[in-house]
Amino acid sequence: MYAAARLLVQRSPPQEKALPKNTGGEVSLLAAGLDPNQKRRAEQLISLFENDTLELAYGYAERLHDGRGITCGRAGFTTGTGDAYEVVQRYTAQVPHNKLAKYLPELRRSLTARNKDDVSRLHGFISDWKSLGNDAVFRSVQDRVVDELYYNPSVGYSNRLNLKTALARAVMYDTIIQHGDGDDPDSLSALIQRTNQAMGGSPQQGIDERKWLGKFLDVRRSDLQHPADRSTQHEWAQSVGRVDVFKYIAAKGNYQLNGPIPIHTRDYNVTIP
Repeated sequence: MYAAARLLVQRSPPQEKALPKNTGGEVSLLAAGLDPNQKRRAEQLISLFENDTLELAYGYAERLHDGRGITCGRAGFTTGTGDAYEVVQRYTAQVPHNKLAKYLPELRRSLTARNKDDVSRLHGFISDWKSLGNDAVFRSVQDRVVDELYYNPSVGYSNRLNLKTALARAVMYDTIIQHGDGDDPDSLSALIQRTNQAMGGSPQQGIDERKWLGKFLDVRRSDLQHPADRSTQHEWAQSVGRVDVFKYIAAKGNYQLNGPIPIHTRDYNVTIP
């Protein structure tokens, strides 16, 4: 795992990410999202961006000094933004006596703490999280949290935009993982709004989906280079390669994410099965 890629795990300002606004009522939309193979490939791409591997890194844990505490798990959950707490809370509900349960009070306190990057009371958290990477229940909990907080809301956005291609839906999924679902100017909803303004509407209003997606990727790339949250600028500027991957796939015309997907960009040289 090379350091530059780990810096890609950034999202909207911490206070905006803890409770995504589209979580409720979206579970039924799973069937309207990506098919199983398309979703697998999308998640392998996200894992590549987040953890430098095509295998979902359930046991990953590291402090990135990015203002969000400890980053961990398959989707880069963080102790400073609520989703790591969600994982540990749910896991403890199923496995009460586990290594991470003792951190729940501090993880809960971090939700309202002014300094989201303070991990002074989480000594041992990283090694304990890593030790559970092969635990089946722990993995299942992470899968459910990702679906509820990120995948399902991304399906909701895709449906409202009337996105038909798997690539566009995968882009929404990856974007909500990185940018969050808050109300801040760097969030997925803000990027969609700016794209709609630039295009005069969305595919829901009859705008060509491929052209709309191209503009969205341009808007997202620009936001990564010049985010409203300046504290993320250094790290986000290094993550533009994940947008370039989607542009590469679009340029190859693979809008349905058919496999295999060979990727040859400045930052990535890999094939998605």
